[in-house]
Amino acid sequence: MTVRKALRASEGEGESRSSRLTLRLLGPPRVERDGEPVQMDTRKAIALLAYLAVTGQPEGRDRLAAMLWPDADTDRARGALRRTLSTLRTGLGGEELRTDGLRVALDLTAIDVDVHRFRALVAEGRLEDAVTAYTGDFLSGFSLRDSVEFDEWQSAQTDALRRELSSVLERLSLGATEARRAIDYARRWVALDPLHEPAHRALIRLLARAGERSAALKQYREFAQLLDRELGVAPLPETTALRDAIGRGEEPGETTRRPSAANVSETVGDLYTLHGEYAKAVASYSAAAKETSGAARAAIEHKLANVHHRRGEWDEAERHYRAALRGAEDLAQRARVGADWSLAAHRRGREAEAARLAKDALALAERARDDRALAQAHNILGILTGERSHLERALAIAERIGDAGVSVAAMNNLALAHRRAGDHSRAITLTERALAACRTIGDRHREAALHNNLADLLNSSGRREEAMRHLKRAVTIFAEVDEAGAREPEVWKLVEW
Repeated sequence: MTVRKALRASEGEGESRSSRLTLRLLGPPRVERDGEPVQMDTRKAIALLAYLAVTGQPEGRDRLAAMLWPDADTDRARGALRRTLSTLRTGLGGEELRTDGLRVALDLTAIDVDVHRFRALVAEGRLEDAVTAYTGDFLSGFSLRDSVEFDEWQSAQTDALRRELSSVLERLSLGATEARRAIDYARRWVALDPLHEPAHRALIRLLARAGERSAALKQYREFAQLLDRELGVAPLPETTALRDAIGRGEEPGETTRRPSAANVSETVGDLYTLHGEYAKAVASYSAAAKETSGAARAAIEHKLANVHHRRGEWDEAERHYRAALRGAEDLAQRARVGADWSLAAHRRGREAEAARLAKDALALAERARDDRALAQAHNILGILTGERSHLERALAIAERIGDAGVSVAAMNNLALAHRRAGDHSRAITLTERALAACRTIGDRHREAALHNNLADLLNSSGRREEAMRHLKRAVTIFAEVDEAGAREPEVWKLVEW
């Protein structure tokens, strides 16, 4: 019986089980059965359990062995994995661990995983419950030390979850009707990232509105001192203007507000884009665009352009890129639009236009000193020129600022460059890393492309069985993207981005 069949067969068994497994991965890792702790004999067992629980998919034995025991030869790594699986199965004492000769998986229908619960609460709009469920950073205090790939995966998960929590705290800070509650959420938002200026600005504004003007001015002073000490810079002009307004006894300019209909439509459009439901994404973004203007409208036009780009609707993509560029109010925003437009021109075969847009994007990003825009510009220049230095620069910047989307793109494109140079081993490692990160983001279209690229690499390296598994996975996901292949010819052509 395959792992997937075993998982399906087990779905009907969950209700009859007398005990249930719980994985606490937010904070120090803990495993419990019916509230009682389950002791794991090795750190590798904990790492394996966490990886399978979060990715939520069957994983190849060879892939897991190489990740967890990178310094061992193939036979020793496989043997270590077998022993760890045996230890894990004994320690769990249940039937949640599913294995066959090739793959390993967890029956997640029988396990409560706090990471999944946190994300489900966010998706359901139960934001206060989500904040309560976030009991600490992912696998806090845990590392393997001898597995760089696992530590990088853990770091990516940690960053992604912290960004999700930050977004939740921002929405609660802006949307809470009770002043003290909003202040508490803003304080936690600040504590999550002490150098994040919008969080400090929100807290300063909320304190002033609550009549705590001295506390608001003190918050500004402490933040200004922190910026000077850590980065050697001063607060942004709008933060200073807020300080000045409070000092004059004026009401802070912005009003506390719940997310508008436009905000909601844009957020829904983001989710549809990740899921590959592009027709719905266009509808949501179009609804949001009608309710906005200025830079906010330009940002939505940019997202509309990217969805049409994904579908291969080049004229529509170009129309929206032009609108986004026309409405962009700062250099960084213009640089990001230009970089994406350059990629669309490249995929359309307009190489001279692509080169011009990419060079302009890099110049604007450098003038703006915006790391995200710089990473995007170097990524597209790496595609156009074939120079690995651009892609390596893009990856380094993206990883430093925690931009998972650009990191995935740069890893994929760098892998393709190594493949062209004949270094298939490095290309496979990079593509596997990109695939793991992409699963975290939840971008189905990109995930399908990475499975396809990995299948090609594995096949050319003689690993045909593994290649076939990834190819089948790619075909399955591609077929689900954009209304079951309504735009199949272009959607399926994605290789580099």
